[in-house]
Amino acid sequence: MSSVARRYYDRGRASLATGDLETAQESLRAALDLAPQFGDARIAYGVALAKAGDAPRAAQVLRHGLGRASSPISAAAIHATLGDVLVMAGDFFGAEEAFQAARAVKGFEARAAAGLARVYARLGRFVDMAAQLKIAASIAR
Repeated sequence: MSSVARRYYDRGRASLATGDLETAQESLRAALDLAPQFGDARIAYGVALAKAGDAPRAAQVLRHGLGRASSPISAAAIHATLGDVLVMAGDFFGAEEAFQAARAVKGFEARAAAGLARVYARLGRFVDMAAQLKIAASIAR
């Protein structure tokens, strides 16, 4: 990855942290244009889009990155973030699928279980929600 892409990413993350979503989106998009496989930039760009209220576009950006992920860990992080975005968008079945894909990668079990708990709560599947919360809590210990 180029140092220029890294600088755009750093600028985008800083803008995202301060709530300057327009600058964050511009900077993170530039980072992705230079380095399409840059998973952290893709995730941050998706988050910036979602925070700006464009969950459908955020989901599209994240889905597009799944085929470009540089490692299973990067793919799991994209899946987990996609799950969060899809919950925001009301696509609970898509979110469930994304969290289940993330759960398959070591280290993402707790995040996936917490995400699944949110999905199941929204679907009224409270027994499943409780089971996922227990899983998340047992891993977090």
